[in-house]
Amino acid sequence: MAKDKFELDLNGIVQIEHSSADAVKLILEDIADDARRLVPKDTMELHDSIEVVHKEGELTGSVVVGTDHWAPTEYGSEPHIIEANGDYSLSDGTGEYYGRIVNHPGTPEQPFMRPALYKKRKLKGSP
Repeated sequence: MAKDKFELDLNGIVQIEHSSADAVKLILEDIADDARRLVPKDTMELHDSIEVVHKEGELTGSVVVGTDHWAPTEYGSEPHIIEANGDYSLSDGTGEYYGRIVNHPGTPEQPFMRPALYKKRKLKGSP
């Protein structure tokens, strides 16, 4: 009985890893584009802070939002008190001032990351 011969082509493995890393980057870029499309654009701060973090050839990466207030936008917030940390009035950034303490009414959720992440998608060029 003849034995089957098995050959391992390491170049093929390298090609698969390279293709997979390229696919990861494309998917991350697609998620970031969808998040930018869905995010509220009142000041463009959230929109402009969305970026992809991916090292060339890596099989992992991230889509990040570079502000500290993305979560209340994504998930909403309950009514809460905002108090100035110093002897100054709070402002909305448009020249409107409200005093040192503000009773904030809360905000409804405006999800942009979750819908972008969970969207069913295909890689360009795949069947």
